Amino acid sequence: MKAKIQLGELLIAKQIVSKEQINEALRIQVSGNRRLGSLLIKMGFITEEQLLDILSEQLELPIINVDNEFTPQVKGLLPRYLCRKYNVLPLQIRKDNIITLAMADPLDDEAINNVENFTAMVVKPCLAQQQHISKAINQYVPFSVKEIFHLLTLNHAVKFISTVAVILLLTTSVILVNYIYHEQYGTISKTDSSVVFKNHDLMLELNKNGKISLLGRAVRSEGYYAVTFDKIETLNEFIAHKKNDFSEKQAAWLQWVIKNRIEKKVSTYRITSSS
Repeated sequence: MKAKIQLGELLIAKQIVSKEQINEALRIQVSGNRRLGSLLIKMGFITEEQLLDILSEQLELPIINVDNEFTPQVKGLLPRYLCRKYNVLPLQIRKDNIITLAMADPLDDEAINNVENFTAMVVKPCLAQQQHISKAINQYVPFSVKEIFHLLTLNHAVKFISTVAVILLLTTSVILVNYIYHEQYGTISKTDSSVVFKNHDLMLELNKNGKISLLGRAVRSEGYYAVTFDKIETLNEFIAHKKNDFSEKQAAWLQWVIKNRIEKKVSTYRITSSS
């Protein structure tokens, strides 16, 4: 807490922020594990450059150039996910098992402790701009197979897999709905002179002159139908007479398509002819 108060006091002393703004940020900070400087930036009270200058003065650390300080000997020392999580980048390995670490916030004890536990080395923080660190991570830290098994990477993988699963589920649902619809209601094809309803090995063709043709094969009959009717009533009489030839699905479909499709079409044709 002392470091947080010192940072706030420095910002107030330099008239960068007001005491009220610091108190507001501190009240928000209590509800989570967040650094005061980061909160002040996100709240728009200070800029990253102002924070760097204050931290440099407070901690007596110079602001380094990441590209100038980075050495190939640390390449692969920290995994990319850990660098991104804390926005840090290893720079050099020095004697006495010390590693210099570029940090946007050298006061982040959690980041320092995790890097020390991971590397079994002692961290010496260096101050650098956050955007420079982020860019250098992409440039200098290689992506390894281990990243795939890390929780952060897995979270992205789970999101991707979940998205794919949802898409597959929706696609399958659409296919299933279409299959069920076609199984129950069949298909419709149109030409300039007729409309054809087809399902369960049967076809009903309605010509624009109002004539209806029944084509196809009933399940319990021999041979194929090719019968034309002038009126729906005659078609219904024929189907009723041959009801034992049709399966339950065929009979149900014939009844449905005549009532819900053909009768409406015949009425339309009659209206058109009358006009």
